[in-house]
Order: sequence, then C-alpha cells, then structure tokens
Amino acid sequence: MPSFLDRAVFQVAAAGTALLLIWTAWHYPPLTLALVVSCAMMFWVCAWSATRLLGYRRTRVLMLLALGLGWFAEQMGSSRGWFFGRYTYTEVLGPRLGDVPLAIPLMWFALALIGYVMASLMLWRRPVHTHASFRSGLLTAWVAAMVITAFDLGADPYFVFVLKAWIMQKTDGGWFGETLQGFAGWMAVSLVIVGSFQALAAPRRSPPPADGLPLAVLVPILIYASGLVFQVLLGHPIEVRAIAFFAMGLPVVVAWAAWRQWSHPQQRAAHARRLAGRDLAAMPMQADPTADDTITALIGRHMGDGVVTQQGTARLAQANQLMAAWTHNAALAPGWASGVQADPEVTAALEAYVAQAQALPDWADPGQIARAEALFMEHGPLSCTLLFCSSLPECYVMPQLAEVLHIAGQLEQHTEHRIRQTAAMVFPVMMKGGLTDPEGAGVAQVLKVRLIHATIRHLILRGDPQKVRGRVPPQVLAGAERHMHSALAAHGWDVDAQGLPCNQIELAYTLLTFSYSFLKGMRTLGLGLPSEDEEAYLHAWNVMGHVLGVRRELMAWTMDEAAVLFEVLQAQAPLLPGQADPRPPLGRALVAAMAHSIRVPVLRGLPVPLTRWLIGPDTAARIGIDGHVSWATRLVFQLGRLLVGVTDGVVGLVWPGFSLSRLFTRAIGYHLLTRFLMNQTRPLALPDRVLNPMGDLIAGWSQDPLAPAWLNRLEDRLTTTGTWHSRPFRGVHATDGAKAG
Repeated sequence: MPSFLDRAVFQVAAAGTALLLIWTAWHYPPLTLALVVSCAMMFWVCAWSATRLLGYRRTRVLMLLALGLGWFAEQMGSSRGWFFGRYTYTEVLGPRLGDVPLAIPLMWFALALIGYVMASLMLWRRPVHTHASFRSGLLTAWVAAMVITAFDLGADPYFVFVLKAWIMQKTDGGWFGETLQGFAGWMAVSLVIVGSFQALAAPRRSPPPADGLPLAVLVPILIYASGLVFQVLLGHPIEVRAIAFFAMGLPVVVAWAAWRQWSHPQQRAAHARRLAGRDLAAMPMQADPTADDTITALIGRHMGDGVVTQQGTARLAQANQLMAAWTHNAALAPGWASGVQADPEVTAALEAYVAQAQALPDWADPGQIARAEALFMEHGPLSCTLLFCSSLPECYVMPQLAEVLHIAGQLEQHTEHRIRQTAAMVFPVMMKGGLTDPEGAGVAQVLKVRLIHATIRHLILRGDPQKVRGRVPPQVLAGAERHMHSALAAHGWDVDAQGLPCNQIELAYTLLTFSYSFLKGMRTLGLGLPSEDEEAYLHAWNVMGHVLGVRRELMAWTMDEAAVLFEVLQAQAPLLPGQADPRPPLGRALVAAMAHSIRVPVLRGLPVPLTRWLIGPDTAARIGIDGHVSWATRLVFQLGRLLVGVTDGVVGLVWPGFSLSRLFTRAIGYHLLTRFLMNQTRPLALPDRVLNPMGDLIAGWSQDPLAPAWLNRLEDRLTTTGTWHSRPFRGVHATDGAKAG
C-alpha cells in the first residue's frame, strides 16, 4: 500500500498532468495536444508498470530522479549548451517550465523505466536487478543508457526535421544533421538516472510472474517496440529506418525472449513448481514427531491438570544433566549413557532420540560443508554483523514465532541471553568439522536445540503436540513462582488459528534466516559470493536443518529457490485478526542492545539504518525498528553508503582486496562479538572443548586477509590493536546451558 508521501507525490503528478492537458488543449493546436497526450499516456502507463514491479516507494524515487534530472539536463542543454549541444525548443511540444516543455521530463521517466526493465531482462533474466552492487548496477545502468540512446538515434532527427520540436544551433552535425554530442549526453544523463536509482532504492527481490505482473513487465517492452515500428515505417531520413531496425530491434528481441523465459509458467524454477504441489497450508499443524515423542516419553505421564508435575520437572532436569554430556559429536556414539546413574526411562528416551536423529542425511556432501565452513572463517565478523542486523530481525517477522519469544520474555527482558543462545548454535555448526567431524560439536548442539523446541510445544499446549487441537486456555498457577513453565502455561494458545508452536513453517523459515539472509546481506553490502559458494553455504545449513527436524521439501538449494521459498513461508504465517502484535517490542529490544554494545561513537548509530537497509523498510516497520534514529543519522548513513559503494566499485577495479563496506561491517561485528560473545563474565553456554577453539577462531579474525595492511591498521582504530581476545574462554568451566526446560 502506498504511504502518505507516496500518495502525495502521485496526487501532485496527477493534478499536474491534468492541468498540463487542459492548458495544452486550450492554447495549442491539435498536433501539440496529440504529442502531449502521448507523453502523458506513456508516463502513466509506465508509472503503473513501475508500481507493480518496484512498489510505490521505489517508483517515487525513480520518478523524482527522472523528472528532476531530466528537466535539469534539458534546461542546461537548451540554455547553456551542456550535455546535448545548443538548441532551442519551439512551441510544438506545448507548455514549458523554464525553457523545457513539460512533456519532456515525462518522457524521461518513461524511457528510464523502459531502459531499466529491458536492461535487467537482458542481463539478469529478471525484470528488476536485485541487490545491485556497484559493478552490476553500473553495468545495468550502462545497458539501460544504450537502450534509451538507441531509441534517440531515430527519434531526434524526426523531432528536429519533421516535427520541428526544437532547433539546433549547429545544423550540420555528424548524425543526419544532429550532433554526436547529443547522443553522448543521452548516454550520460540516462546512466546517472538509472545508476542513482539503483544506488538509492535497489529492489530487494524480483517479483514472481503472478497476479498480472507479466503484463506489467511486458508494457515497457511494448512501448519500446511501438517506437521501433514507428521509426521503421516513418523514420526520417529514410536511412534511419534501417538503423532503427537493428539498433532498437535487437534489444526488443532479447528482452522479449528473457520476458518469456521469466514469465512462462513452464519455465519457472523447479523449486517453485515443487512448492506449488505441496500442501503448505497443512505445515503449521506439523512439527517434529521425533523430538515430540521424546518429550512425551519424558513428561507425558507426569502432567497434572495439563501442567508438568514435580516428578515431570525432575525428569526434565535429569534429561538436562544427561545432555550436558553431549559436548561433541563423538559423545553421541552408541552406549554414551552406559554407566550413568539416572531414571532408566529418561535414559532410554534420550538414547532412542539420539540414535534416530543424529545421522546426517545420505545427500550430505562433506566437500560442500567444508566449503561453507571456510566461508564462515573468511567472513566471520561479517557473519556476526549479518546475524544481528539481518538474520535475527528477519526471524522475528513470523508473528507466532515472535509470540513464543514474547511469552517467555526472552528478548524483551533477556535480549543478550537470547542472542548468546543463537550464537551457541551457529558457531558449533559452522566451525570446522561441526557437522562432519566426531570432534566437532554442531550435531550435538543442534540436537539439544531440537529438544528445546519440543519442550516449548509441550509446555504451551500442556500435552502432546501431535494430539492437542483447538484452543488451550491460559492457566495461572496460584502462588507459582514466575519461571518459564508458568509463563508458557499462563499464556494460552489457539492451535487451529495459530498452528503448533515452532511448527515446520517456522522451523524452515528460521533455517533460511541463517543461510539465505546471510547470503542476501552479503549481496546487499556489495560483497556477494560466487554462486557455487552460495549453494555450498545453503547446502551446509540444509544439513543442519535435517538434524533440526526440518523436512527436505521445505529446503532451498539455490538463491533463486530460497528467495521464492522465503516469501512463500512468510505468507503462510500472517498476523491474525485481533492478535496483539508481539514483534515491535522484540525488534526494539534487539536494536537497543546492539546500540549499547558499540563503544565507538561514529558507529553507535549505525545498527538501525544498517538493519533497515539489509532487511528492507517494510520488514523493519513490522518489527518496530522504523523511526528510532534521527534524520541526521539516516542522512549520514545514506550518504556514507553511497560514497562507500562508489569508492569500493571504482577502487576495486584496480585493487580487488579493497572494500570499505567490508571494513565497516567487520568493525561493527567486532563490537557485537565483544559485547555478546567474548565477555568472560558471561561465557556462552558451551563446553570448554567448544569455547576454546571458538576463541582461537575469533582471534584469527583480527586481520582481514583480503584487505591491504594499511586498511587493517585503519580497522584497528575502529576495533582494537592486536588479536581479538585470543583464547578468551580458557579457564572458564561453563556447563552446557542448552536446557530443555
């Protein structure tokens, strides 16, 4: 839906267009009226197309850029001879603003959209170029400028010599009386408009070919093709007709072929087809039978009036003590519980669970997993920044998942604890051998988290999740101490409306926030990875998802598949009518904790605008982090982002290791690491055999191997000189805090 500002811009544009047409009809001849009407129709048809493809906010940005820069370039050209050479507009094109007919800026917007859409189709096989880096954005803008200028090759001679819309001071230019400078000006102005649009409002996702969107993409191509037909049939001089056939015909054919590939139902991605064949609507009612059966075996017979009895609580405590021995993957070997003094039923339940759940899937590729681990090592501080500013915020978009966190108060009241819990899973999974090596700890840690999810389901529903349906009323225990059990029991839950807590949709979506959101964030930062690295990273997290209990049909294997799945899963979990929105308190608590952790003043205000940039303003608004920084901070961030992008793009052409974007995000990652993960007074809930290698890993991030030495010295000014707390956890005997109750 358009915002107030968007509506205001479009209302002003509509009123201005209406006044322009009325004034033209009253004061100018029919030919002029026909030309102005044609320009106005092109403008509004392209505006409709843009709102469908880009959304209202990005359309507004492109509209203001094209109208403003287009008018300025034409005004400077007609009055000073800049850009296009010296010329003077006649009365043919109607009313003017300054020296420029108002119809001309309208054409600049239409042509800018046409050039951008056709260039995106030709280069990227999508109607919009998502997450444009400096290089890919420059290439898109360059091709768009070529498409626009190809149109002008035939249009300018016709407008000058047939319509006499303007008079050139130099009438014997090198292009059928037109100057070559004019076409250089068209390239330059088009390049600036499209390039600036991508820098300021690059789309986050490419819209899928549904709900009339193929027509919205086809419209710009058809408008350009109609110009081609006109120039081939009526172009002047006659030589222009042959030139237009090739200069404009080739972009039309290539863009049309790409449009067919994108829009044709039989050409969609295989994953999108698989999703269409699945009953995703049933997934909120499906959770994790393996883990749920284990918790049922532990406390199913020990729940009085739907609440865990003292004996059930004792059995959960025994289970936690047994799981504390799961310090690494080898500790899960058969017979791991032999000789342990515990309730035989508790031991048997956990042994059966481990035996069934610990095996990696037969499709797991150790080479792909090792590649993902190397990427995590190479981009570690960036991973931390993206965890805080992208993965966690996007995780809280799911209303029912946020509701679970809200019930427990885990983010509003214990923000840092929740963050450390997340890191306690991410690091063991992504450290070397975490999923594949007996000495790694990823599988062991994920199996604990899986039981946490099952325990939460049981405590909220006060029964077996596979059997409970309908509304579970809240139950306040008289005199009960406020703790997790009582908080979950006192809230209530409507299974039919909300689905099961921590269901398959939420598990699969959370998995994507750790894999897809990280990779998407890298692209947004201009640090995108090769496709084979992205697919390796997705693969490793899919293996983790298998251990966590996520179904394979809810996994994505390429970025295109992940983008489709991410959007589809979000649509499966809307905020229910009348439901109090639990997300804003969580988002505000998260960004407040991030801001508090950064000690360098120049960086302290960055988490909010950085998060808004990475996840998009719409998502940021949903989780309550919209408008929590001053306009000055946002302005500085936007200008800095633009400057960093341009600098990285230009310098990176000759110095591939140079990246200011990487420098600043590493610096932010350092401060977040220091605050939440490297504090010796609050160690992560991990065994020493994991914490100690983790400390060595973080120490290895002190120097960026991809950056020159002087850039590392600059980074030291924003972080710390020397290693980043080498072996920070030695001597800290942490017990495993990944408790199920």
